[in-house]
Amino acid sequence: MMPSTPFAVVSSIVPLVVAVFALAMAAFPRRMTRWQARGPDGTTQIEPGRMRILMTRVMGVVVAGLALLMAFATSTVFL
Repeated sequence: MMPSTPFAVVSSIVPLVVAVFALAMAAFPRRMTRWQARGPDGTTQIEPGRMRILMTRVMGVVVAGLALLMAFATSTVFL
């Protein structure tokens, strides 16, 4: 059942968007955390360490889980 008020619709859509981006961060941590800097030889890419990649994956899954919980828990409150 769809929420009836505009506030309820927005409060359902925003956590879903957050969940999508958090899952993208968990699925592709190297692309999301790679930096480019200008060094003396031109362009230098800075790669994150293995622990940072692992923490990025874990936090992406945690944030996505919380966002999905917020999306579906708020829709049951406004019914």
